[in-house]
Amino acid sequence: MIFKIPKALIVSFKDFYRDEGIFLSAALAYFSILSLIPLSMFIVNVLITLTKEETIIRFVYNKLVFLFPQIELQMVKEIRNLLMLKGVSEISLILYGFFSLQLFTAIEFSLNKIFKESKKRHFFISFFVSFFIIFVIIISVAASFALTYMIRIFRPHLISELGTLLQFFVRYVITFLLLFIIIASLYKFLPKKKIKTSSILVGTLITTALIEVAKYIFAFYVSQIIKLSTLYGSVSTFLALLMWLFYAWAVFLYGAELINNLDKKK
Repeated sequence: MIFKIPKALIVSFKDFYRDEGIFLSAALAYFSILSLIPLSMFIVNVLITLTKEETIIRFVYNKLVFLFPQIELQMVKEIRNLLMLKGVSEISLILYGFFSLQLFTAIEFSLNKIFKESKKRHFFISFFVSFFIIFVIIISVAASFALTYMIRIFRPHLISELGTLLQFFVRYVITFLLLFIIIASLYKFLPKKKIKTSSILVGTLITTALIEVAKYIFAFYVSQIIKLSTLYGSVSTFLALLMWLFYAWAVFLYGAELINNLDKKK
C-alpha cells in the first residue's frame, strides 16, 4: 500500500481531469452554498435537543469557521446569528434536514462517477444513507464537544505546559479528527462501490492534510495575489467563500481518485 502512494498521487491528477473533476467541484460548491445553513441549523438543533446545552452553538460555529481559510467571510459570520435562533419548530427542523440532503446526493453522484459505478441506488436507500451520514456527523460533533468540555474542566488543575498542550489538542487535533471522520464517512458510505477500508483511511488522511494546507495557500492567494476586495468590492466575501468551497471539493474529489487508484489490485 505504502509503495503505491507516490504513483497514485501522480496518476490521480490525470484521472481528476479525465473524470471532469473541475465541473463536479463547481457543482458541489453550488450545492454547498445552498445546504450550508440548513445543514448547520439541523445539526445544532438536534444537538441542543439531545444535550440541552446551548453552549454547543458556539462550539459548532468555531469548528465550522475552522474549516474555512483565515479570510474575511461575512456569510460564515452570519451563520452564528442563524444558529442562535430560538423556537425552531419540528417541521422546520425536518425541512432543514431535507434541504441539506441535496448536497449528499450531489456528493454521491460525483463519487460514483469517480469510482466508475454506473448503477444507482434506489431513491429511498440513497435517502437513508444520506441521513446516516448526517447522524454520523452529529455523533462525531457531540463526542468532540464532550471531550473538549472535559478537557476544559480539568485543564485548570494541570501544570501550565500540559495545559498549553491540551489547548493545542482542542483547537487543532480534535478539529482535524472531526474533519477526518466526516470525510472518511463520505468516502465509505456514499459511493455504491465497496472500497477497502485501508484505502479509504490512507486517502482520507492525505485529503484531510491537503485541505488543511490548502486553507493557508488559498488565504494567501486571495489576500495577496488576486486581492478580491479590490476587484469586486462588497461581493468579494461571497466570491471568496464560493472559490474556497470549489477548491476544497476539488481536493476532496482528488482524494477520491487517490482512493480509487490505491484500491486497484494492480
